[in-house]
Amino acid sequence: MISHLALVLAAAGCGSSPPPLVSRPHGYAAHMEAAEAHHQRAEDLRHAAAAPHAGATGADYQCGDRDMSDQLTSGGERLLPTVPCWDPVEENAERRRAAADREDRRAREERHAATSLVEAELAACRGISPDEIEHSPFAHHKAIAEVIPHTSGGKMRGVRIVFRPVVGLTPAWMEKAIACHRARFARLGEPATYLADDPTLVPGATTTVATRAGHVEVLIETTNDAAGQVALGRAQDLLHPRTAGR
Repeated sequence: MISHLALVLAAAGCGSSPPPLVSRPHGYAAHMEAAEAHHQRAEDLRHAAAAPHAGATGADYQCGDRDMSDQLTSGGERLLPTVPCWDPVEENAERRRAAADREDRRAREERHAATSLVEAELAACRGISPDEIEHSPFAHHKAIAEVIPHTSGGKMRGVRIVFRPVVGLTPAWMEKAIACHRARFARLGEPATYLADDPTLVPGATTTVATRAGHVEVLIETTNDAAGQVALGRAQDLLHPRTAGR
């Protein structure tokens, strides 16, 4: 019975997917690193499958115990499935090839995710000048007229940033610039060092751009107090930049 249970557990393990090689990769580099790791694992599995003995001996492979499985039933159905006594070398080689195919699929998925991030950035930044791509639209401190805390139900939920009238500054341009930097932020893996003073890059924040009385306004909304305070703090620092001793 013990040998049969061991066989069932081993078979389940062979059919299941191994844990991810990289924990929740986000940026382009992390996706490509994960893709390469999956590709290498697939190569190793295929090499092992092609070996003369495919990593198995007769002692490594056990067949099902039909007499025992016939005794363990529920409603007439066997609780433990029987396993034919396949050739152990061939069976283990086939399992390795199947596992290699799964690793190849994961590698393709990671590469697709990496490519999607690059394509999203190119699309989002199309039309934005190279100079503006190098910094946040909020880096133009003198163009910011006012920073207003945004609350909802008495709780801090972000900030409203009001710009002075600037020739060429429109809601459409601001939306485009914000989308560009958010796409670059995602492609890089959301590093804390990327435009660390940009209030729109607070995790989970959403933005709405509108025009009021001739002023472009950017509303940055968050889902909790902590994120709201971070967004507000960044916006306030745009008006009153912190010094080294502050």
